[in-house]
Amino acid sequence: MMKTLLGGKDAAYFEQRTALLTATEIAQQPELWNELADMLQERAGEISSFLGQVLAVPGLRIVFTGAGSSAFIGEMAAALVGREKGLRAECVHTTDIVSSPESCLFDVPTLLVSFARSGDSPESVGTIEYARKKIHNLYNLVITCGKGSHLDRCATTLPDTLSLLMPARSCDQGFAMTSSVSCMLLAAWAAFHYQELDKAVGDIRALSAKMALQLDSIALAAEELAKAGYDRLIFLGSGAMKGLAHEGAIKSLELSHGQVNTNYDSATGFRHGPKTVLCDSAVTVHFLSSDPFSRRYDEDLCRELIAERKGNKVVLVGEKGTSGIESADMKVCYELPQMALPKEAGALVASLLFAQCLGLQKSLALGITTDNPCPQGDVNRVVKGVTVYDL
Repeated sequence: MMKTLLGGKDAAYFEQRTALLTATEIAQQPELWNELADMLQERAGEISSFLGQVLAVPGLRIVFTGAGSSAFIGEMAAALVGREKGLRAECVHTTDIVSSPESCLFDVPTLLVSFARSGDSPESVGTIEYARKKIHNLYNLVITCGKGSHLDRCATTLPDTLSLLMPARSCDQGFAMTSSVSCMLLAAWAAFHYQELDKAVGDIRALSAKMALQLDSIALAAEELAKAGYDRLIFLGSGAMKGLAHEGAIKSLELSHGQVNTNYDSATGFRHGPKTVLCDSAVTVHFLSSDPFSRRYDEDLCRELIAERKGNKVVLVGEKGTSGIESADMKVCYELPQMALPKEAGALVASLLFAQCLGLQKSLALGITTDNPCPQGDVNRVVKGVTVYDL
């Protein structure tokens, strides 16, 4: 019997549809998280020494940065660090930094946390170059999947820099960032828990085991939703889940080659104008927060949209048992393991798997070449056409 890859489908199914890379890179994530846990365990001393010293610097500014999906990791990570560690962190996209450095970079002690899949995107390289010119007291934490890339080499060429290289297979070869997103997010989350890194590593291993058992059911739920005739898709979430909503929106937009018009917002922000996007061909995907306080706002919006809906669909994604809303069009429920640290990181990666699977399944339903949805080259896996000017 042929071994299945994802959602009960074997590799041949995805290969015939030019989606094998993307499907493989989604399916391999729980396995890669164990490899990530091994790396974090091996480098625990370096991580603790570096962040222990840097985070003790008075007046430190913490900036998470990246481009595209790498920036959305930063949005999630900044919210996690704020909630769980009480650190004032922010996300500023590299695309904003290089185009207007005077608006983003200030000469105050700064920890620049750079995320990148390839590690060679021009904006990622330019951001560090600009930051070195503008900031005298600069520290770099580089989290990348590209071994030997420009960013990876920073650890050996720049002072006050630590580079964390993700498992080799996380450097996705498909167009969409999938394995790279979950690995870099979990790496950043664990690193900022450097004082209890053994707990973070244990939680990552537990997540790996738990999500490996649920990935097929998540993929099947995504396949069912992808069959619906929607052409507008809005992802909604609070706190770190808003960053995930941003990532979910780009996954479905790029993998549908723009045939699905996507957007994202917070549960509370959606009412302030963006709600006008709703129509019979719209779907809202609500990522329910693992925090009981924030989840009340998520659920309030769900009930409001359910009460007002016409042809549009309302989909809830959250931990099993977290919501009493039974009248949604679909509920995608996952189970998290017992975790030693707050479980928001677990909720993020579980919900991320659904967003990735939905992007893949809608792409397949539309007949898009998922591994390369833009074969004419207008949009590329590693961005092209950017000139980074001398500052």
